[in-house]
Amino acid sequence: MADKKRSWQTYLAIAAIWLLIMLVFVAYSARQSINQARDEVRQTGTALHRVLSQRAAQHDAHLTSLNALILSANPPPVDALRQVSRNIIRFYPRISIIDVMLLTREGARVSAQPFLMVDESEHETIAGAFAVQIAGQKPGEVRTYLSDKVGDRYYLGKKSDNSNPGYAIIMAINPALMIEPNERPDWADLSLSIDGKTILQQHSALQNAPSLLKPVVYTQQIDSQNQPLLLTLSRPIVLSEMIDPRRTALLAVVSLLALLVSYSLWQSVRAAKKAEQKAQLLEHETRLAHAARVNSMGELASGIAHELTQPLTALLSQSQAALRLEASGERPDLLKQALTANVREASRAGEILKRMRNYMSNHEPQRKPMDISQSIRDVSELLRTDLAQRNITLLIQTEKNTPAIMGDAVEMEQVLYNLIRNAADSLVQTEKTDKQISVTARSGQGQLVITVSDNGSGIADDVLPRLFEPFFTTRNGGMGLGLALCTTLIERIDGEITAANRPEGGAEFTIALPVAETSSIKV
Repeated sequence: MADKKRSWQTYLAIAAIWLLIMLVFVAYSARQSINQARDEVRQTGTALHRVLSQRAAQHDAHLTSLNALILSANPPPVDALRQVSRNIIRFYPRISIIDVMLLTREGARVSAQPFLMVDESEHETIAGAFAVQIAGQKPGEVRTYLSDKVGDRYYLGKKSDNSNPGYAIIMAINPALMIEPNERPDWADLSLSIDGKTILQQHSALQNAPSLLKPVVYTQQIDSQNQPLLLTLSRPIVLSEMIDPRRTALLAVVSLLALLVSYSLWQSVRAAKKAEQKAQLLEHETRLAHAARVNSMGELASGIAHELTQPLTALLSQSQAALRLEASGERPDLLKQALTANVREASRAGEILKRMRNYMSNHEPQRKPMDISQSIRDVSELLRTDLAQRNITLLIQTEKNTPAIMGDAVEMEQVLYNLIRNAADSLVQTEKTDKQISVTARSGQGQLVITVSDNGSGIADDVLPRLFEPFFTTRNGGMGLGLALCTTLIERIDGEITAANRPEGGAEFTIALPVAETSSIKV
């Protein structure tokens, strides 16, 4: 029943991951579509703004040319003005009307009469009304006018001079012809307005398509002081563009199959890993048992020294007797006995040392690329129960991709074990309630730096210089071999170990090791 429930939970987790993948894909696709729409609107709006500004500048240039003709003679050359006006209208279809009005001023009263009407004389009334307003402008000044009667055009008015009679030039512009059909994309909603009044509105082919978001808008004033045209360009964000049905369906099928296949492979790998972990556990227990034996070397040193004293004393005594016999030249048989006894006692001493070596080391050191993060985790697991009983918290911080070092895993665990146990013993002597030991591993400049620190009382100033000396200890019953052994093992792999007091309190041991030339090991 429990296995069936676990299976359902697994499939629900797969379904949740699949839905999350789809949501992320949809969100990503929508974001890409929005960004693409913004880029398109910005690029198109910039291009249209540049084109409209250039065409508005052409209108000003035409007015300047006509004004120059008017000022070239008195009265102005009508035929030349008519010819130029017709050519302008023919080559620039957006300019539909060009009128020149004669302005007569009698006191404060201004009257306007047609001087030249090109193409649409029925605009005489509108032109007359504009001409009266143009009379109030400065000579050479251009202004934009709108008519309530004609909403699809705007007018430009320029006053020629201050003479009486004077002249006013009126030019009608069709804004719909200021933009070529191929210059506005199908998706674009475009409008032109002057002083808040819309004079051109063009809708996109997407205006009726379903949309979940506000359209992307580009708004910019045309670069013209005389023609205050405001360009507004917008692009609807339609649903079909945000989510591609084919791509979404394909991803849904592929991602679901990939999750199911991955789950099946994971189950197979998990079963194989369990068997491997069981074998590794047996091997690990053997290695940790050896580490415990090494850690107890201090307690064994006295017994080993006592055992070695006996054969060494016998060797000394027998050697002195042999020297006396050799000097006297008597009893050669006794000399032989003395030498035989020396051989026997030397063999005995050798056996004692052999037993010590076998106890301390059950393998040949093997320097190879290794993951120090794994060694830290192994040692922390070994000490977990002991530290918990002492109310000590062990904090571990390693990099995600820890560089490999060249070393022996058992020896590195031995070093870490000694340092953490020493820190724990130091913390037990304090009355702190938040006892902590921190182990970190970080890389830089071709080195891997490992630190083991605590928040205890630190190391006394007179003890610190002698800390790594063999047989130097401040602990009752200690032999002073733990840190000396650590120094030997670290220097064996071209590393360095140092100790210092932390500014915030407590001791810190630092190990610097060269990084192996292999690739980094992923944690």
